[in-house]
Amino acid sequence: MARLEGVIRFGWLVTVMLYLGACGDVLTVSDPNRLTSDDLDNDLAAVANGVEGAVYEEVDYWVVLQALLADVLQSTDTSSVFNAVDLGRIDETRGMAMDRIGSRWARASGAARLAEERFKRVLGDSEAEASALTAQVLLASGLVNLYRGMTFCSVAEDGRLLSDRDLLDAAEQTLTRAIAVARAAQRSDYEAAAVAARAQARAMLLEWAGAASDAAAIPQGFSHDAVFPSSHVNAVYERMSVDRSVGLMYQWWEGIAEAGGSSFLVDPSSGLADRRLPVFHSGALGSDEQTPHYDQRKYVVASDHIPLVHYDLMRLILAEALVNRREYAGATAILNELRGDVGLPGYAVPGDFFTMQEILVHERFAELFLEGHRLVDLHRKGLMRVVFDELMDPERPGWGRPSKWGGHCPAQVG
Repeated sequence: MARLEGVIRFGWLVTVMLYLGACGDVLTVSDPNRLTSDDLDNDLAAVANGVEGAVYEEVDYWVVLQALLADVLQSTDTSSVFNAVDLGRIDETRGMAMDRIGSRWARASGAARLAEERFKRVLGDSEAEASALTAQVLLASGLVNLYRGMTFCSVAEDGRLLSDRDLLDAAEQTLTRAIAVARAAQRSDYEAAAVAARAQARAMLLEWAGAASDAAAIPQGFSHDAVFPSSHVNAVYERMSVDRSVGLMYQWWEGIAEAGGSSFLVDPSSGLADRRLPVFHSGALGSDEQTPHYDQRKYVVASDHIPLVHYDLMRLILAEALVNRREYAGATAILNELRGDVGLPGYAVPGDFFTMQEILVHERFAELFLEGHRLVDLHRKGLMRVVFDELMDPERPGWGRPSKWGGHCPAQVG
C-alpha cells in the first residue's frame, strides 16, 4: 500500500560513526583522517545523522534473525549461525548473531546521550531543547530502546541489568521528550514518528489506553522507515533474493496462489491471494544446494527501506486495544478495513476471545510481513511452543525453543 514516507534521508560519514563508539571525546587525536571534537561541534547535523544511522543500520539483519527464530524463515545455507537460529539453538551462535546487533545498539544509545550533551554545550540548553537535531537524536534513542526491549529479555548496561520492561519504559520516556522537542522545533515528521513509536512502546507495556490514543493520532499513509546509505544492502533482500541463504519456512510452501502475474501466500479465511504476502518460487535451491528456496518480493532492490512505525501498524494497535476491551465489533471493523485495502473480504465478528485473538495474530503476520514483529508476537502471546509443536518437526521442537533473545523470559500476555 502507498505510504507517505516520514523518513530521514541522510548520508552517513564513516568518521562520524567512529564517534559512536566513544565514551568521551576520543576523536580529539592527531590523526588527520579523523574528525576532532571541534569538527563535530561545527557539523552537528552529521552527529545527529550518525546516531540515527547507527540505529537503522542494524534493522535489516535484525529482521532476518527475528524471522529465523520465529516461524517465518528457515536456513537454506550451510552457515552455522543461520542453522542454529533456525533450529532454536541461539546459544550456539557464539555472539555472532543478535548479540552483535545488541552491542551496536547499546553503543548507539550511548552516542545519543553524548550527542544531546554536545548540542546543549554548543547551542545552549534552551536552543537545544527546541532544536530539530535534538528531536532527531531523541527519536533515534527512543527507537533503539524500543527495539532492544522488543528483542532481549535483559541487557547489561553501565553495571546494571536492564529488563525488557526497563528498556520499554525508557523508550516511552525518551519518545515523550522527543515529541515535545519536535513540536517546539516545528518538525511534524519527527513528532509523528515519535508518537507512533510511543504507541508501539505503550502497546508492549500493555498500556492500552495510551497506546490507542497515540495510534489514533497518526495520519493515513504515514511511515517512518529505516533508510540505508548507498553502500548498504538491505539484508533481507540480500540473504533471500541474492545469495539464497534463507528462505520462506516450509510450512508456508503449499499455500501459494497466483494473482496478476505474481504469487502470494493464500489468505486462510478466504482462500484468495493475499497481496500483503508476496513470495516467489522459481524452482531454485538454496545456497546449500539441497533445500527448495522460496523467496520474498516485499523488498525487491538492494536499497529498499524497512518500515519501523507506520499507519497500518497503528491500526493494528487500535484493533488490539479494542480486543483487550472485548470490543470485537470495533476491532474487526479495523482489521476488515486493512483487508479491504488489498481486496480481501472481511471477517464476521467473532463471538469469543480465542477466535478474535487468532484473527488478530494472523492479521499482524500479514500486515507486518518481514518487518521483524512475528517473533515479538509469538513471545508476548505465549504462542512459540504452540506454533512449533503443531509442525511436529523433531528438529524444531516447540518445547525449550526461546521466544526472545538472551534467555527465557515470561510473556506479558494482554
